[in-house]
Amino acid sequence: MKYTFHVSPNLQSKNSTQQIMRDLTIGLLVVFVASVIYYSTAFGINVGLQAVILLACSLVTTFVCEAVFAKLKKKSVKDVITHSFGWVTSIILVMMCPMNITPYAIIIATFFAIAVGRLMFGGFGYNIFNPAAVGRAVIFASFSGATTRLVTSATPTGILAGSFKWLPMTEVALESYLDRVGGFGSLFLGTTPGAIGETFSILILLVGVFLVLRGVIDWRIPTFYLGTIFVITCALALLTGVQPYHGIPGWIWYPVLHLITGGVIFGGVFMLTDPVTAPTSPAGRIFFAICAAAITVLIRLKGNLPEGCLYSILIMNCFTPMIESALDGPQLEIKKKAWFMIACSAVLALCVSFYASSTMKGVKGPVKKTAQVVEVVPCVEEVL
Repeated sequence: MKYTFHVSPNLQSKNSTQQIMRDLTIGLLVVFVASVIYYSTAFGINVGLQAVILLACSLVTTFVCEAVFAKLKKKSVKDVITHSFGWVTSIILVMMCPMNITPYAIIIATFFAIAVGRLMFGGFGYNIFNPAAVGRAVIFASFSGATTRLVTSATPTGILAGSFKWLPMTEVALESYLDRVGGFGSLFLGTTPGAIGETFSILILLVGVFLVLRGVIDWRIPTFYLGTIFVITCALALLTGVQPYHGIPGWIWYPVLHLITGGVIFGGVFMLTDPVTAPTSPAGRIFFAICAAAITVLIRLKGNLPEGCLYSILIMNCFTPMIESALDGPQLEIKKKAWFMIACSAVLALCVSFYASSTMKGVKGPVKKTAQVVEVVPCVEEVL
């Protein structure tokens, strides 16, 4: 067997894994608590308690899976649980789900996230796919109809994808959409029903800045991921002739609308930055983020799913070993190859804009508002 060994330069982080996971857990819980407060205030305390119930179910499932894994491996249960950081996966998974998901669905999704997405590969640090994304994909595929009817309403992503085909081209069409979701302010602040933690755009960005300053995540991944989405949709707005909104050019408000609708900010800050499933080299991370952004927009605009962030993460996880292999070696020697790969990914991203602009038909007039049902179950026991 041939071994490849590289000497200096080597970079060493001042943060331990425990410190990194502690700061990440704090950041996630800040967003989760904000979500609980919002749902409790807007729809009643029982709705806020539903989020807590879902998190408790996910955490218990995680600890049970890891305890069984420890017994099978004849390791200390305490050591496995405290050093695998499964609770991070549980928090991310719950925050990716809508409030009306049932507890049994989150339990099964957590089992797949932990047992299949992580432990099957050998545990923490050995998994190929982002475990939380694996669990969310299970819910998408098998439990889309498993709801408690606790809070039932159309999400901003569903409305924009279904009624407006992701392309409200005129001020009238945009006003029609914003009237149904509460305006740009509601989308920025997260005061509209959606996934439990994905809609708090400003708060997630602030937490992301905190995590970057703490050295928990690499700034390159969220910056190039969100920046590429902005550039792709900006080009799309220019190519399709999206009209201004109250004096704001279409090539500005339309990309912003893409960023604050759905889970791209949450995915860019908390999921793509997973150090286990993302490339290790700086150039590899940039290439990884740009390609993920292109796939996200392509799925959104041309796929059958309203949200493309989840599957773009899983798809790019498949290519992480190839990216690592392509950029293996002394960084100064592979500099030209790295720049070539990044340039190719940028061209791919622009191709998405040209392809979408040539095949999409935007909505130019107001869309008739259909009846939305916002139902609040009066008693938590009915959920259980």
